[in-house]
Amino acid sequence: MIAEYYRPENLDQAISLLSRVDPRTIPLAGGNNLSKKENTPIAVVDLQSLGLDGIEVSKQICKLGAMVRLQAVVDNPNLPEGLIKSAKRETNINVRQMATIGGIVASAKGNSPLLGCLLALDAKLLWEPGLKSINLGEWLADERKKKPGHLITAIEFNLPTSVKYEDIARSPEDKPQVFVITSTWVTGEVRIVFGGNGNSPVLASDGSKNMVSDIFNRYSHAAAMDRIGFSEYEQSAIKVLVNRLVPQTGIFGGEGLL
Repeated sequence: MIAEYYRPENLDQAISLLSRVDPRTIPLAGGNNLSKKENTPIAVVDLQSLGLDGIEVSKQICKLGAMVRLQAVVDNPNLPEGLIKSAKRETNINVRQMATIGGIVASAKGNSPLLGCLLALDAKLLWEPGLKSINLGEWLADERKKKPGHLITAIEFNLPTSVKYEDIARSPEDKPQVFVITSTWVTGEVRIVFGGNGNSPVLASDGSKNMVSDIFNRYSHAAAMDRIGFSEYEQSAIKVLVNRLVPQTGIFGGEGLL
Protein backbone atom coordinates (compact mmCIF):
# COMPACT_ATOMS: atom_id res chain seq x y z
CA MET A 1 0.00 0.00 0.00
CA ILE A 2 1.41 3.37 -1.04
CA ALA A 3 1.02 5.71 1.91
CA GLU A 4 3.17 8.61 0.68
CA TYR A 5 4.14 9.84 -2.79
CA TYR A 6 6.93 12.29 -3.63
CA ARG A 7 8.23 13.70 -6.92
CA PRO A 8 11.51 15.50 -6.14
CA GLU A 9 12.92 18.07 -8.54
CA ASN A 10 16.58 17.22 -8.00
CA LEU A 11 18.82 14.34 -7.01
CA ASP A 12 19.64 15.69 -3.55
CA GLN A 13 15.97 15.74 -2.61
CA ALA A 14 15.53 12.20 -3.89
CA ILE A 15 18.53 10.88 -1.95
CA SER A 16 17.33 12.57 1.23
CA LEU A 17 13.94 10.88 0.91
CA LEU A 18 15.42 7.49 0.05
CA SER A 19 17.70 7.70 3.09
CA ARG A 20 14.72 7.43 5.43
CA VAL A 21 14.13 4.22 7.36
CA ASP A 22 10.58 4.89 8.49
CA PRO A 23 8.42 4.67 6.53
CA ARG A 24 10.14 2.34 4.10
CA THR A 25 10.85 4.53 1.09
CA ILE A 26 11.59 3.13 -2.34
CA PRO A 27 12.19 4.58 -5.81
CA LEU A 28 9.40 4.63 -8.36
CA ALA A 29 10.66 4.10 -11.90
CA GLY A 30 8.36 2.44 -14.43
CA GLY A 31 5.96 1.29 -11.74
CA ASN A 32 5.67 -2.32 -12.90
CA ASN A 33 6.88 -3.83 -9.65
CA LEU A 34 4.91 -1.43 -7.47
CA SER A 35 1.75 -2.52 -9.21
CA LYS A 36 2.10 -5.76 -7.26
CA LYS A 37 0.33 -5.89 -3.92
CA GLU A 38 2.23 -4.41 -0.97
CA ASN A 39 0.99 -5.53 2.43
CA THR A 40 2.73 -2.81 4.42
CA PRO A 41 2.59 0.98 3.97
CA ILE A 42 5.43 2.38 1.87
CA ALA A 43 6.51 5.76 0.56
CA VAL A 44 7.54 6.10 -3.08
CA VAL A 45 9.89 8.57 -4.71
CA ASP A 46 9.00 9.27 -8.34
CA LEU A 47 12.23 9.66 -10.36
CA GLN A 48 10.74 11.13 -13.53
CA SER A 49 11.95 14.71 -12.95
CA LEU A 50 15.61 13.88 -12.24
CA GLY A 51 16.93 13.71 -15.80
CA LEU A 52 18.02 10.09 -15.52
CA ASP A 53 16.65 9.08 -18.93
CA GLY A 54 19.63 9.93 -21.14
CA ILE A 55 21.53 7.63 -23.49
CA GLU A 56 25.16 8.55 -24.17
CA VAL A 57 27.14 6.60 -26.75
CA SER A 58 30.73 7.38 -27.67
CA LYS A 59 33.25 5.34 -29.62
CA GLN A 60 34.27 3.41 -26.54
CA ILE A 61 31.70 3.87 -23.76
CA CYS A 62 27.94 3.68 -23.42
CA LYS A 63 26.02 5.16 -20.50
CA LEU A 64 22.33 4.46 -19.94
CA GLY A 65 20.40 6.47 -17.38
CA ALA A 66 18.47 4.34 -14.91
CA MET A 67 15.18 5.85 -16.12
CA VAL A 68 15.75 4.97 -19.78
CA ARG A 69 12.67 3.10 -21.01
CA LEU A 70 13.19 -0.26 -22.65
CA GLN A 71 11.50 0.95 -25.83
CA ALA A 72 14.06 3.78 -26.06
CA VAL A 73 16.77 1.09 -26.15
CA VAL A 74 14.92 -0.78 -28.89
CA ASP A 75 14.56 2.41 -30.93
CA ASN A 76 18.18 3.58 -30.65
CA PRO A 77 20.27 2.45 -33.66
CA ASN A 78 23.52 3.56 -32.01
CA LEU A 79 23.35 0.81 -29.40
CA PRO A 80 24.80 -2.69 -29.94
CA GLU A 81 22.58 -5.01 -31.94
CA GLY A 82 22.44 -7.65 -29.21
CA LEU A 83 21.40 -5.09 -26.59
CA ILE A 84 18.56 -3.86 -28.81
CA LYS A 85 17.39 -7.41 -29.44
CA SER A 86 17.54 -8.41 -25.77
CA ALA A 87 15.50 -5.33 -24.78
CA LYS A 88 12.90 -6.23 -27.40
CA ARG A 89 12.72 -9.83 -26.18
CA GLU A 90 12.37 -8.74 -22.55
CA THR A 91 8.64 -8.05 -22.81
CA ASN A 92 5.88 -6.70 -25.04
CA ILE A 93 5.84 -3.17 -26.45
CA ASN A 94 3.24 -1.88 -23.98
CA VAL A 95 5.40 -2.81 -20.99
CA ARG A 96 8.58 -1.65 -22.75
CA GLN A 97 7.14 1.86 -22.94
CA MET A 98 6.91 1.94 -19.12
CA ALA A 99 9.66 -0.36 -17.82
CA THR A 100 13.08 1.16 -17.14
CA ILE A 101 16.66 -0.11 -17.26
CA GLY A 102 17.09 0.58 -13.54
CA GLY A 103 13.94 -1.33 -12.70
CA ILE A 104 15.10 -4.36 -14.67
CA VAL A 105 18.52 -4.34 -13.01
CA ALA A 106 16.99 -4.06 -9.54
CA SER A 107 14.35 -6.74 -9.85
CA ALA A 108 14.70 -9.02 -12.90
CA LYS A 109 15.52 -12.71 -12.53
CA GLY A 110 17.45 -15.28 -14.52
CA ASN A 111 14.89 -15.27 -17.33
CA SER A 112 15.61 -11.61 -18.20
CA PRO A 113 17.32 -11.24 -21.60
CA LEU A 114 18.18 -7.59 -20.91
CA LEU A 115 19.79 -8.32 -17.55
CA GLY A 116 21.72 -11.11 -19.24
CA CYS A 117 22.94 -8.75 -21.95
CA LEU A 118 24.16 -6.18 -19.42
CA LEU A 119 26.05 -8.98 -17.67
CA ALA A 120 27.59 -10.01 -20.99
CA LEU A 121 28.64 -6.39 -21.49
CA ASP A 122 30.43 -6.43 -18.12
CA ALA A 123 28.39 -3.38 -17.11
CA LYS A 124 28.87 -1.41 -13.93
CA LEU A 125 26.19 0.32 -11.86
CA LEU A 126 26.56 3.94 -10.79
CA TRP A 127 25.06 4.82 -7.41
CA GLU A 128 24.29 7.99 -5.52
CA PRO A 129 25.23 9.61 -3.25
CA GLY A 130 28.90 9.84 -4.10
CA LEU A 131 28.77 8.44 -7.65
CA LYS A 132 29.99 5.06 -6.43
CA SER A 133 30.21 2.13 -8.80
CA ILE A 134 29.93 -1.63 -8.55
CA ASN A 135 30.33 -4.30 -11.21
CA LEU A 136 26.98 -5.85 -12.17
CA GLY A 137 28.34 -9.39 -11.98
CA GLU A 138 29.66 -8.77 -8.47
CA TRP A 139 26.34 -7.27 -7.42
CA LEU A 140 24.32 -10.20 -8.79
CA ALA A 141 26.67 -12.72 -7.17
CA ASP A 142 25.92 -11.05 -3.83
CA GLU A 143 22.19 -11.52 -4.57
CA ARG A 144 21.84 -7.73 -4.84
CA LYS A 145 22.24 -7.29 -1.08
CA LYS A 146 25.29 -5.02 -1.36
CA LYS A 147 24.17 -1.44 -1.99
CA PRO A 148 26.89 1.21 -2.16
CA GLY A 149 24.27 3.96 -2.27
CA HIS A 150 20.57 4.69 -2.11
CA LEU A 151 19.82 4.94 -5.81
CA ILE A 152 21.10 3.48 -9.09
CA THR A 153 21.43 6.43 -11.45
CA ALA A 154 23.06 4.86 -14.51
CA ILE A 155 24.49 1.73 -16.09
CA GLU A 156 27.80 2.09 -17.93
CA PHE A 157 29.88 -0.26 -20.06
CA ASN A 158 32.73 -0.28 -22.57
CA LEU A 159 31.59 -1.05 -26.10
CA PRO A 160 32.74 -4.43 -27.48
CA THR A 161 33.25 -5.10 -31.19
CA SER A 162 29.99 -7.09 -31.33
CA VAL A 163 27.09 -8.27 -29.16
CA LYS A 164 24.97 -11.22 -30.32
CA TYR A 165 21.73 -12.58 -28.89
CA GLU A 166 19.84 -15.80 -29.61
CA ASP A 167 17.01 -17.54 -27.78
CA ILE A 168 14.63 -20.45 -28.01
CA ALA A 169 10.95 -19.88 -27.26
CA ARG A 170 7.66 -21.62 -27.93
CA SER A 171 6.76 -18.81 -30.32
CA PRO A 172 8.36 -15.50 -31.42
CA GLU A 173 6.02 -13.64 -29.05
CA ASP A 174 6.59 -15.84 -25.99
CA LYS A 175 9.13 -15.22 -23.24
CA PRO A 176 12.32 -17.15 -24.13
CA GLN A 177 12.76 -20.54 -22.52
CA VAL A 178 16.53 -20.10 -22.72
CA PHE A 179 18.81 -17.48 -24.23
CA VAL A 180 22.51 -16.99 -24.90
CA ILE A 181 24.31 -13.67 -25.32
CA THR A 182 27.90 -13.16 -26.40
CA SER A 183 30.05 -10.05 -26.43
CA THR A 184 33.30 -10.07 -28.38
CA TRP A 185 36.09 -7.64 -27.51
CA VAL A 186 38.91 -6.20 -29.55
CA THR A 187 41.29 -8.60 -27.77
CA GLY A 188 39.34 -11.54 -29.20
CA GLU A 189 37.95 -12.55 -25.81
CA VAL A 190 34.30 -13.61 -25.75
CA ARG A 191 32.03 -13.24 -22.75
CA ILE A 192 29.15 -15.75 -22.78
CA VAL A 193 26.00 -15.44 -20.68
CA PHE A 194 22.98 -17.72 -20.69
CA GLY A 195 19.68 -17.57 -18.85
CA GLY A 196 16.13 -18.79 -18.51
CA ASN A 197 15.93 -19.82 -14.85
CA GLY A 198 17.20 -18.93 -11.41
CA ASN A 199 17.70 -15.62 -9.65
CA SER A 200 20.00 -14.16 -12.30
CA PRO A 201 21.54 -15.03 -15.68
CA VAL A 202 24.74 -17.08 -15.62
CA LEU A 203 28.15 -15.82 -16.72
CA ALA A 204 29.35 -18.94 -18.52
CA SER A 205 32.64 -17.50 -19.75
CA ASP A 206 34.62 -14.33 -19.28
CA GLY A 207 36.88 -15.29 -22.17
CA SER A 208 37.89 -18.88 -21.38
CA LYS A 209 36.06 -21.60 -23.29
CA ASN A 210 37.00 -24.13 -20.60
CA MET A 211 34.79 -22.28 -18.15
CA VAL A 212 31.77 -23.00 -20.39
CA SER A 213 32.60 -26.68 -20.73
CA ASP A 214 33.00 -27.05 -16.96
CA ILE A 215 29.53 -25.65 -16.31
CA PHE A 216 28.03 -28.42 -18.44
CA ASN A 217 30.16 -31.21 -16.97
CA ARG A 218 27.50 -33.70 -15.88
CA TYR A 219 29.68 -35.07 -13.11
CA SER A 220 30.74 -31.87 -11.40
CA HIS A 221 28.03 -29.36 -12.28
CA ALA A 222 24.84 -31.26 -13.13
CA ALA A 223 23.44 -30.81 -9.63
CA ALA A 224 24.06 -27.07 -9.75
CA MET A 225 22.42 -26.73 -13.18
CA ASP A 226 19.46 -28.75 -11.94
CA ARG A 227 19.12 -26.52 -8.88
CA ILE A 228 19.03 -23.44 -11.09
CA GLY A 229 16.09 -25.09 -12.83
CA PHE A 230 17.39 -26.01 -16.27
CA SER A 231 15.96 -29.23 -17.70
CA GLU A 232 18.08 -31.55 -19.82
CA TYR A 233 16.39 -30.17 -22.92
CA GLU A 234 17.14 -26.58 -21.89
CA GLN A 235 20.78 -27.39 -21.16
CA SER A 236 21.07 -29.01 -24.57
CA ALA A 237 19.38 -26.01 -26.18
CA ILE A 238 21.86 -23.63 -24.55
CA LYS A 239 24.74 -25.67 -25.97
CA VAL A 240 23.25 -25.37 -29.45
CA LEU A 241 22.93 -21.59 -29.08
CA VAL A 242 26.50 -21.26 -27.79
CA ASN A 243 27.83 -23.18 -30.79
CA ARG A 244 25.69 -21.06 -33.10
CA LEU A 245 27.02 -17.78 -31.70
CA VAL A 246 30.67 -18.77 -31.23
CA PRO A 247 31.23 -21.66 -33.68
CA GLN A 248 34.95 -20.96 -33.87
CA THR A 249 35.47 -22.23 -30.32
CA GLY A 250 34.00 -25.70 -30.91
CA ILE A 251 33.14 -25.78 -27.21
CA PHE A 252 30.66 -28.64 -27.43
CA GLY A 253 31.84 -30.36 -30.58
CA GLY A 254 28.69 -29.52 -32.52
CA GLU A 255 26.25 -31.17 -30.12
CA GLY A 256 22.60 -30.84 -31.11
CA LEU A 257 19.27 -31.06 -29.38
CA LEU A 258 18.81 -34.71 -30.18
